[in-house]
Amino acid sequence: MNAIYIALPFVQFALSLFLANIVVASDPSNRVNRVFTLFLLAMAGWGIAIFGMRDAFPDEPLAFTREKIALAVIPFTSVFFYHFTLRYTQGSARNRTLLVFYALATATAVLSMTNQVATGMEVKFYGFAPELGWAFGLMLLAAYPPIFASYRRLGAVKKTETDERVRKQLTLLRLGIVALVLGGTSDFIPSLGLDIYPMGIVGNIFFVGLATWGVTRYRLMELRLVLRRGLAYSAVSSALFAAYGASFGAVFLLAGSLSTPALVMTAIGAIILVGVIIQPAISRLQLAVDRMFFRERGDRVAGLARLNELTKDITDFGAVASGITETVRRTVQADWAAIALPEGRQGGYVSIASTDRFEAPLTLSRRGNVISTLRRNRAISTIAELDVLESATGEESTEDRELKLLKESGARLLVPMDVGGRLTGVMVLGERLVGSDYDSEDRGFLTAAADQASIAVENARLYANTRREADERAAVAELARVVGSTLQTIDVLERCAHQVRSLLNADRVEITRIDDEERFFRIAHVEGLAIQGWEQGSMSSTEDAHFQAALDYRRGELIDLTSNEASRSSAARAAAKHGLQSMISVPLISKEKIIGTLNILSLDADAYAPEDLELAQRIGAQVTNAIANSLLYEQALQLAEEREARARLDAENRELQRINEAKIQFLSMVSHELRTPLTSMMAFADILKTNKSGNLVEKDISRLDVIRRNGRRLSLLIGDLLDVSRIESGALKLDISEFDMNQMVEELHESFVPLVEEKNQVVNVDMPSEVITCFADRDRIAQVVSNLMSNASKYSPESKEILVKMWADADTIYVSVKDEGIGISEEDQKQLFTSFFRADNDETRAAPGTGLGLVIVKGIVEMHRGKIWIESEYGHGTTANIQFSRRCDIPEPGSPETDSTDAGDSDQAA
Repeated sequence: MNAIYIALPFVQFALSLFLANIVVASDPSNRVNRVFTLFLLAMAGWGIAIFGMRDAFPDEPLAFTREKIALAVIPFTSVFFYHFTLRYTQGSARNRTLLVFYALATATAVLSMTNQVATGMEVKFYGFAPELGWAFGLMLLAAYPPIFASYRRLGAVKKTETDERVRKQLTLLRLGIVALVLGGTSDFIPSLGLDIYPMGIVGNIFFVGLATWGVTRYRLMELRLVLRRGLAYSAVSSALFAAYGASFGAVFLLAGSLSTPALVMTAIGAIILVGVIIQPAISRLQLAVDRMFFRERGDRVAGLARLNELTKDITDFGAVASGITETVRRTVQADWAAIALPEGRQGGYVSIASTDRFEAPLTLSRRGNVISTLRRNRAISTIAELDVLESATGEESTEDRELKLLKESGARLLVPMDVGGRLTGVMVLGERLVGSDYDSEDRGFLTAAADQASIAVENARLYANTRREADERAAVAELARVVGSTLQTIDVLERCAHQVRSLLNADRVEITRIDDEERFFRIAHVEGLAIQGWEQGSMSSTEDAHFQAALDYRRGELIDLTSNEASRSSAARAAAKHGLQSMISVPLISKEKIIGTLNILSLDADAYAPEDLELAQRIGAQVTNAIANSLLYEQALQLAEEREARARLDAENRELQRINEAKIQFLSMVSHELRTPLTSMMAFADILKTNKSGNLVEKDISRLDVIRRNGRRLSLLIGDLLDVSRIESGALKLDISEFDMNQMVEELHESFVPLVEEKNQVVNVDMPSEVITCFADRDRIAQVVSNLMSNASKYSPESKEILVKMWADADTIYVSVKDEGIGISEEDQKQLFTSFFRADNDETRAAPGTGLGLVIVKGIVEMHRGKIWIESEYGHGTTANIQFSRRCDIPEPGSPETDSTDAGDSDQAA
């Protein structure tokens, strides 16, 4: 049989066990590692079972027994890998899908051992292949879906992942899955009758190798160190095994004639003797292996050279720090490394670069025992040394929790970064991955690395401060230039907000304006994060302001928006709801008066330091000058515009008055000039109609009737024009007398009956039985009511009802005329009391009218200290309502009461 065909599964077995040992030894407490180790052990079991099956040829029963074991293990490799994928991608490891996969794998294992997945073995050109049973499909269902689900989940995570290193790891895992699927599928195809060489084991080897590469790249450093560690363990373990094996062989060869007790005693003595002798040799061998496989000294020299190159760049210390941590980690073969620098805004030492991805940056308190010890000793400290120091304090304090956090993160060594006796940072290292713990040579390298990093930190700090000061001066100078170059408030505020965001870590900038009494504020300009309800132009009370402290103390303030005091403000609560935590508020004071505030907000906690507040106050002074200048400019413009508007309005009023007087004069003249010839025409028409000479036939008489009707219409138009001109000119005089309103309405009702009968309409009157006495111009009030009744009849269809309703109280008389006519649209109602206006529809055009009736009605009603209003809906009729004073005693012109009366009329009419 082909030797490679038998050897490949054993290679899979050995490789899987080797990698499982390396992975689990790297961090036994890590759940991801433990689940991945289960997957590797399942792959090892699969490999050894296939190895046994192939080696059993031609013993078919033995081969079948081992094949059943392999078929039982196969689904668990897929399920374990899916379980690992969930852990690896931070998904839920307790979802229903995983439980279903485990249940299917268990069921398949039971069926495999009871000969349901495979019923026997058959001979192929390459060796044995299983004869498939009815449950083979269930085994495929248990093996393939978890793998496909893993492939899909890894792809989904890759789409959202931004870290290029993690993306490469995910790619390796997916490539491994492809190799497994292709190889595993080739194992089952021969059982279907095709002569294809099974490549499942080859695919498994690729799968195990690629998957482990991806996992170790993520959790361990790099595969080079993993292989070094494994080979070092193998070499030392093999030497130890060989020494003890040789001693046992020598005992059994030389003491073969001894009794059993003597043989046991001799073996124990040999073990003790070898243990005493071999230990020093093993230690020297371990040292030699470490030097051979780890090349520590060469790595340190190369690491120092690399650090020397990295620390030359001070312009981008973030990238430099990342390079330093990676170089240190590789050189001393640490699990991870990090650099923590003092951060004024956080009040401690915060990691700015780390080779591991922590949920939150490592933070060490400035006043904690960890930093105090490093500052005092200026020497490398281990976690064990710090643990003794912390435990002596008794109750768990902030420092104790800090040390606990370091332990949980796997920190083992803290290296102080010192410049001129000042602690400029801390280098933190995790466990050492290979060899023994950190030795003196490692510490020497770390001290040198920390010295180089300290110098780089100090240079970068000086460079950053110089650059910051230059940027601040340039920004303030630019603000001063903007303030001097423009007086437009909007432009100034926009440029100021932009400069603030470029100088400070601002996620939102607000510039507010406060009223003279400091009772209300308005957001004049906002830039950055939007907050619903607090947009540009929003107004609120200063008592509910998130910058109340700045107003109270009349100075710039650093405000924690999440504090209990700030949360009393709805503005602060809205800001905190959107994630904003820190704020600088600077009052803008001009002539000892607060005219506004400059508010700078950030999503970070404790984002601003006192030096940021000082910069904000300098910017606030420029903003104050800008607002004050623009206010003066806007006030000057407003005064000029108001003067110009008043002059323009006076001119327009004079012109309108002139036009109105000309119109009134024209109407009066035309009315008088038309009335004289019209009177003659009507008189001669009446004379002709008497037909005394008898020479007119009936047709001629009917034509005279047409002349008379049109003459009457023209007479009414002339009368309306005269009334309009008198009302507008104030020449219309009221003839006040006492009369009975009931009687007047009844007379109008009787006179309208013949007119409405032509259209089969009915006029009903609803008025109280008691007499309503009125002091007014009886003829003009009758003209008003008659006009409204005439309109109701004209614009109502045939056979409809017209309701005239009248009632009164102690001072006012009310009259309403309601019809069931065509109604008036809302748009037309706006122009009802405009001269000559008539609605543009077929019904209105069919009814005669001049468009002056309601204008006259309104004028007469207002002269009687009343008002008129219309209630109508198009297509549903109209109700015209009037009310007027029950006693209209008109003062003499020029009397003191005239002005007040006119004012009252105007107010009432409005």
